[in-house]
Amino acid sequence: MPRTDARNSKTNVGGGGGWDGEGEEEVVYVPPPPISEQKRWRRMDPSIVPSPPCLLLSKFMDYACTSIPVLRNVCPSDGWRSALPPRWVSFPHGGLSHSFDGYYSTEDVVPYITFREFVADRRRIAIGDDARPPTSSTITTHPSATAAISTVVDLYEYAFRTNSTSLSDLTSNESLCALVVLVSLMRRFKGYFLPIFSAFGRRLGRAAHGSRWENDNRERIIKFGEYVHRLLYHSIVSAYGMWYFHDKSWWNTSMGGTKNLWIDHPNQPVCPGMAWYYLVQGAYNVDALISLAELSFKFVWVNPLTYSSALVDERRRKERVYRMMARGNRVGDRDVDGDGGGVDGGVDGGDLTTTALWTPFFRLDWSTTVRGDYREMMSHHVVTNALVFFSSYYRLLRAGSMIFLIHDLSDVPIDMSKLANFVKWKYTTIACFAFMVLMWIITRLAIFPFVICRAIVMDSREYLVTRGTLDPALHDAYYLLFYALLGALVLLHVTWFVILLRIGWTLVTTGERHDYSEHKGGERQKKDN
Repeated sequence: MPRTDARNSKTNVGGGGGWDGEGEEEVVYVPPPPISEQKRWRRMDPSIVPSPPCLLLSKFMDYACTSIPVLRNVCPSDGWRSALPPRWVSFPHGGLSHSFDGYYSTEDVVPYITFREFVADRRRIAIGDDARPPTSSTITTHPSATAAISTVVDLYEYAFRTNSTSLSDLTSNESLCALVVLVSLMRRFKGYFLPIFSAFGRRLGRAAHGSRWENDNRERIIKFGEYVHRLLYHSIVSAYGMWYFHDKSWWNTSMGGTKNLWIDHPNQPVCPGMAWYYLVQGAYNVDALISLAELSFKFVWVNPLTYSSALVDERRRKERVYRMMARGNRVGDRDVDGDGGGVDGGVDGGDLTTTALWTPFFRLDWSTTVRGDYREMMSHHVVTNALVFFSSYYRLLRAGSMIFLIHDLSDVPIDMSKLANFVKWKYTTIACFAFMVLMWIITRLAIFPFVICRAIVMDSREYLVTRGTLDPALHDAYYLLFYALLGALVLLHVTWFVILLRIGWTLVTTGERHDYSEHKGGERQKKDN
């Protein structure tokens, strides 16, 4: 066990990290002990655990100096800490003195079952090399089965009848393969059914508004098909979620409620129903991010031999002229800038968007179909996908499933109100909108921040560290990331609630619900109508 002398102890009294130290006695460098010993120290005295940024920086340096060849050759032979001031790296009070295992390299985490391990276990049982009796997750293979049939049987047993497989971790190879298949199937489903749904919306719109309305509202007709698809998805997964989770302990306050999110973590059993629920939700969110990118950007290859900064300047000058023309402003010679920079030079007359990114190899432009709520939706999808993958990696599937379910339940009335507004059913629209606001307040502004987020922020350390066996450094380093992502999601919910209030005011004053996502800037709908 490392010891600190009197000078070291004096220097770090109340310091909690020893980063200041001007005018103090010199600190004697105490190298960190093995990680298992460090963990014992941290559990005995949690006050010595450095701040999360220091922990993450230490983890990065430890990884870089041991796993990256270039940096490994540069780092000092006695460790990177020996090159820094002792007060920063002297264990246990130095801010950069602590090391900790990766999540799956600790002895506290039992690995998920991979498909290779599952098949090997079945083969051992089949040939009698293992004396263990068959269980529900291991059945013998029929000798007469062909290799193809045997593989299919193995896949079925592994995916749908085995608990705690690597399908529960969306970053595993098995899950990534399943995600690719699910995303492809979802996109094929949308490609086939969205035109059918949109055609149905076209007939409804023509019946409600006349044939002229169809020509002026093609984007609305396309979005009708999208809303039907979203309504079907959210209704199905909400029904499945309520059926599957109705008897789960973390949803039942009489059985402990959200405290069960942490009991037996990180080795909570994951049933196939939970694993596939997470896989389907993950695939849907990945597909939503891809679809939003397709709507918002257009990608054009650029010949690097013809690329020059002059072309970029000319492009920007033409775009500035088009923007001024679109606003009705007068375009002068100074704006056009002569020498081929006029409005009839090589820019499409209908393209009034600015270039998002231009490199010598490709050009990324804003698409004409970019929607008014692009920033909010892109932020939402990025945060959501990060939470989905991180929560599955760190085995927070119970908390993640709660977040999924409350969001899906609140999305159903959103889709219903948009469809009712499309066909101009005024009273149905008002009823759906009121129900949507009520569900939004209950699920996203009440249950999500004050039940789920509170359980994650307030209870996780008590049950995982104080009562459990998780390393305090591991908890403090990574849970800050979850706090930031959850906080961003709460902020987005509040922002959207303000937008809902604006939509409600428009509905009350004009009798028509205004969709702020239909056009860039969200304000052109009235002009188009």
